[in-house]
Amino acid sequence: MRVEYLSYVIKNNNPVYGGESFTPELAKEKSLKAGDSCNSFYFTIRNHLGTHIDCPAHFFNKGKSIVNYPARSWYFLSPFVLKKKLKKSQLISIKDLEGVPLDADLLLIQSGFSKLRKTRVYSCQNPGFTPRAGMWLRKNRPKIRAVGFDFISLSAYKHRGIGRQAHRVFLDPHGENNPLLIIEDMDLSRDLTGLTAVLAAPVLLKGVDSSPCTVIGLFDD
Repeated sequence: MRVEYLSYVIKNNNPVYGGESFTPELAKEKSLKAGDSCNSFYFTIRNHLGTHIDCPAHFFNKGKSIVNYPARSWYFLSPFVLKKKLKKSQLISIKDLEGVPLDADLLLIQSGFSKLRKTRVYSCQNPGFTPRAGMWLRKNRPKIRAVGFDFISLSAYKHRGIGRQAHRVFLDPHGENNPLLIIEDMDLSRDLTGLTAVLAAPVLLKGVDSSPCTVIGLFDD
Protein backbone atom coordinates (compact mmCIF):
# COMPACT_ATOMS: atom_id res chain seq x y z
CA MET A 1 0.00 0.00 0.00
CA ARG A 2 1.19 3.49 -0.90
CA VAL A 3 0.28 6.53 1.23
CA GLU A 4 0.51 10.08 -0.17
CA TYR A 5 -0.48 13.58 0.86
CA LEU A 6 -3.21 15.16 -1.26
CA SER A 7 -2.97 18.54 0.47
CA TYR A 8 -0.51 21.42 0.37
CA VAL A 9 1.94 22.59 3.00
CA ILE A 10 0.93 25.99 4.40
CA LYS A 11 3.87 28.32 3.87
CA ASN A 12 4.84 31.81 2.75
CA ASN A 13 2.89 33.38 -0.13
CA ASN A 14 0.03 30.89 -0.23
CA PRO A 15 -2.35 31.74 -3.08
CA VAL A 16 -5.66 33.27 -2.03
CA TYR A 17 -8.89 33.47 -4.02
CA GLY A 18 -8.96 36.73 -5.95
CA GLY A 19 -5.26 37.21 -6.51
CA GLU A 20 -3.86 37.96 -3.09
CA SER A 21 -1.25 35.90 -1.36
CA PHE A 22 -1.00 35.31 2.36
CA THR A 23 1.91 34.50 4.60
CA PRO A 24 1.07 32.92 7.97
CA GLU A 25 2.18 35.01 10.91
CA LEU A 26 4.64 33.02 13.00
CA ALA A 27 6.06 34.20 16.31
CA LYS A 28 8.39 32.31 18.60
CA GLU A 29 7.12 31.77 22.11
CA LYS A 30 10.19 29.82 23.22
CA SER A 31 13.50 29.11 21.52
CA LEU A 32 16.27 26.64 22.28
CA LYS A 33 18.73 29.09 20.74
CA ALA A 34 17.62 31.72 23.24
CA GLY A 35 18.19 29.33 26.12
CA ASP A 36 14.62 28.16 26.62
CA SER A 37 13.78 24.57 27.43
CA CYS A 38 12.08 23.93 24.06
CA ASN A 39 10.89 25.48 20.79
CA SER A 40 7.27 26.66 20.51
CA PHE A 41 5.39 29.12 18.29
CA TYR A 42 2.29 31.20 17.96
CA PHE A 43 0.74 31.30 14.49
CA THR A 44 -2.13 33.04 12.70
CA ILE A 45 -3.68 31.84 9.44
CA ARG A 46 -6.97 32.27 7.58
CA ASN A 47 -9.37 29.37 7.98
CA HIS A 48 -9.91 29.29 4.19
CA LEU A 49 -6.21 29.10 3.37
CA GLY A 50 -4.51 26.30 1.47
CA THR A 51 -6.24 22.93 1.36
CA HIS A 52 -9.38 23.36 3.43
CA ILE A 53 -12.92 22.06 3.92
CA ASP A 54 -15.98 24.28 3.43
CA CYS A 55 -18.87 23.29 5.70
CA PRO A 56 -22.51 24.48 5.53
CA ALA A 57 -21.85 27.18 8.16
CA HIS A 58 -19.71 28.94 5.53
CA PHE A 59 -22.93 30.13 3.84
CA PHE A 60 -25.69 29.25 6.33
CA ASN A 61 -25.93 30.61 9.87
CA LYS A 62 -27.62 27.45 11.12
CA GLY A 63 -25.50 25.08 9.05
CA LYS A 64 -23.03 22.62 10.55
CA SER A 65 -19.51 23.86 11.23
CA ILE A 66 -16.32 21.85 11.27
CA VAL A 67 -16.71 20.56 14.85
CA ASN A 68 -20.27 19.31 14.28
CA TYR A 69 -19.15 16.34 12.19
CA PRO A 70 -18.15 12.97 13.68
CA ALA A 71 -14.74 11.52 12.84
CA ARG A 72 -16.19 9.03 10.35
CA SER A 73 -17.29 11.98 8.17
CA TRP A 74 -13.69 12.53 7.06
CA TYR A 75 -12.94 8.98 5.92
CA PHE A 76 -13.89 7.98 2.37
CA LEU A 77 -13.75 4.39 1.15
CA SER A 78 -15.05 4.83 -2.42
CA PRO A 79 -13.27 7.85 -3.92
CA PHE A 80 -13.69 8.49 -7.61
CA VAL A 81 -11.20 10.56 -9.61
CA LEU A 82 -12.66 12.44 -12.56
CA LYS A 83 -9.85 13.45 -14.90
CA LYS A 84 -11.07 16.51 -16.74
CA LYS A 85 -8.79 19.10 -18.32
CA LEU A 86 -10.36 22.46 -17.53
CA LYS A 87 -9.72 25.80 -19.17
CA LYS A 88 -9.38 29.14 -17.40
CA SER A 89 -12.68 30.15 -15.77
CA GLN A 90 -14.47 27.08 -17.16
CA LEU A 91 -17.61 25.99 -15.31
CA ILE A 92 -18.22 22.29 -14.64
CA SER A 93 -21.66 21.28 -15.87
CA ILE A 94 -23.96 18.30 -15.44
CA LYS A 95 -22.63 16.78 -18.66
CA ASP A 96 -19.13 16.64 -17.16
CA LEU A 97 -20.38 14.61 -14.19
CA GLU A 98 -22.57 11.96 -15.79
CA GLY A 99 -19.81 9.33 -15.66
CA VAL A 100 -19.44 9.51 -11.86
CA PRO A 101 -20.37 6.07 -10.45
CA LEU A 102 -23.37 5.64 -8.17
CA ASP A 103 -21.35 4.13 -5.32
CA ALA A 104 -18.77 6.96 -5.02
CA ASP A 105 -18.64 8.70 -1.63
CA LEU A 106 -15.98 11.27 -2.62
CA LEU A 107 -15.61 12.97 -5.99
CA LEU A 108 -12.17 14.34 -6.86
CA ILE A 109 -11.72 16.56 -9.91
CA GLN A 110 -8.19 16.25 -11.34
CA SER A 111 -8.07 19.13 -13.82
CA GLY A 112 -4.33 19.75 -14.09
CA PHE A 113 -4.89 23.34 -12.95
CA SER A 114 -2.46 22.85 -10.06
CA LYS A 115 0.43 23.46 -12.45
CA LEU A 116 -0.60 27.14 -12.38
CA ARG A 117 -0.65 27.40 -8.57
CA LYS A 118 2.36 29.72 -8.44
CA THR A 119 0.74 32.17 -10.87
CA ARG A 120 -2.00 34.78 -10.55
CA VAL A 121 -4.08 32.76 -13.01
CA TYR A 122 -4.63 30.13 -10.30
CA SER A 123 -6.31 32.69 -8.02
CA CYS A 124 -8.14 34.84 -10.58
CA GLN A 125 -9.06 32.58 -13.50
CA ASN A 126 -9.83 29.32 -11.73
CA PRO A 127 -12.47 26.87 -12.94
CA GLY A 128 -15.61 26.36 -10.88
CA PHE A 129 -19.02 24.69 -10.72
CA THR A 130 -22.48 25.68 -11.88
CA PRO A 131 -25.32 25.54 -9.35
CA ARG A 132 -27.10 23.00 -11.56
CA ALA A 133 -24.10 20.67 -11.31
CA GLY A 134 -24.42 20.74 -7.54
CA MET A 135 -28.16 20.09 -7.69
CA TRP A 136 -27.57 17.15 -10.02
CA LEU A 137 -24.96 15.59 -7.76
CA ARG A 138 -27.14 15.91 -4.68
CA LYS A 139 -30.11 14.36 -6.46
CA ASN A 140 -28.43 11.69 -8.57
CA ARG A 141 -25.31 10.75 -6.58
CA PRO A 142 -26.62 10.80 -2.98
CA LYS A 143 -23.77 8.67 -1.60
CA ILE A 144 -21.23 11.41 -2.35
CA ARG A 145 -20.44 13.29 0.87
CA ALA A 146 -17.71 15.60 -0.39
CA VAL A 147 -16.24 17.03 -3.58
CA GLY A 148 -12.56 17.98 -3.83
CA PHE A 149 -10.51 19.52 -6.63
CA ASP A 150 -7.14 20.93 -7.65
CA PHE A 151 -8.17 24.58 -8.06
CA ILE A 152 -8.61 27.29 -5.48
CA SER A 153 -12.38 27.50 -5.08
CA LEU A 154 -15.71 26.00 -6.08
CA SER A 155 -16.50 29.54 -7.28
CA ALA A 156 -14.81 30.55 -10.51
CA TYR A 157 -13.48 34.03 -9.75
CA LYS A 158 -14.65 35.39 -13.12
CA HIS A 159 -18.16 34.09 -12.34
CA ARG A 160 -18.40 34.96 -8.65
CA GLY A 161 -22.17 35.41 -8.59
CA ILE A 162 -22.69 31.97 -10.07
CA GLY A 163 -20.04 30.63 -7.70
CA ARG A 164 -21.81 31.92 -4.61
CA GLN A 165 -25.02 30.27 -5.80
CA ALA A 166 -23.11 27.03 -6.38
CA HIS A 167 -21.66 27.16 -2.86
CA ARG A 168 -25.17 27.52 -1.45
CA VAL A 169 -26.46 24.60 -3.50
CA PHE A 170 -23.63 22.32 -2.38
CA LEU A 171 -23.85 23.32 1.28
CA ASP A 172 -27.59 23.97 1.79
CA PRO A 173 -28.64 21.99 4.91
CA HIS A 174 -32.22 21.93 3.62
CA GLY A 175 -31.46 20.85 0.04
CA GLU A 176 -32.13 17.45 -1.48
CA ASN A 177 -30.33 14.65 0.37
CA ASN A 178 -27.23 15.67 2.36
CA PRO A 179 -25.03 18.75 1.90
CA LEU A 180 -21.87 18.23 -0.09
CA LEU A 181 -18.73 19.22 1.79
CA ILE A 182 -16.18 21.05 -0.36
CA ILE A 183 -12.43 20.38 -0.24
CA GLU A 184 -10.74 23.27 -2.04
CA ASP A 185 -7.16 23.72 -3.26
CA MET A 186 -6.09 20.06 -3.14
CA ASP A 187 -2.77 18.76 -4.42
CA LEU A 188 -3.85 16.27 -7.08
CA SER A 189 -0.73 16.67 -9.20
CA ARG A 190 0.46 13.07 -8.82
CA ASP A 191 -0.74 9.90 -10.50
CA LEU A 192 -3.93 8.93 -8.67
CA THR A 193 -4.23 5.46 -10.19
CA GLY A 194 -5.08 2.90 -7.52
CA LEU A 195 -6.57 5.37 -5.02
CA THR A 196 -8.72 3.29 -2.67
CA ALA A 197 -9.38 5.51 0.35
CA VAL A 198 -9.00 9.11 1.46
CA LEU A 199 -8.74 10.66 4.91
CA ALA A 200 -9.39 14.41 5.16
CA ALA A 201 -8.48 15.52 8.68
CA PRO A 202 -9.56 19.11 9.49
CA VAL A 203 -8.27 21.31 12.28
CA LEU A 204 -11.01 21.05 14.93
CA LEU A 205 -11.41 24.66 16.01
CA LYS A 206 -14.67 25.65 17.69
CA GLY A 207 -16.29 28.86 16.53
CA VAL A 208 -15.24 28.79 12.86
CA ASP A 209 -17.32 27.73 9.86
CA SER A 210 -14.65 25.77 8.00
CA SER A 211 -11.06 24.70 8.48
CA PRO A 212 -7.69 23.88 6.89
CA CYS A 213 -7.14 20.16 6.58
CA THR A 214 -4.57 17.52 5.86
CA VAL A 215 -5.70 15.05 3.19
CA ILE A 216 -4.09 11.64 2.86
CA GLY A 217 -4.66 9.16 0.03
CA LEU A 218 -4.22 5.38 0.30
CA PHE A 219 -3.25 3.56 -2.90
CA ASP A 220 -3.10 -0.07 -3.96
CA ASP A 221 0.15 -0.67 -5.85
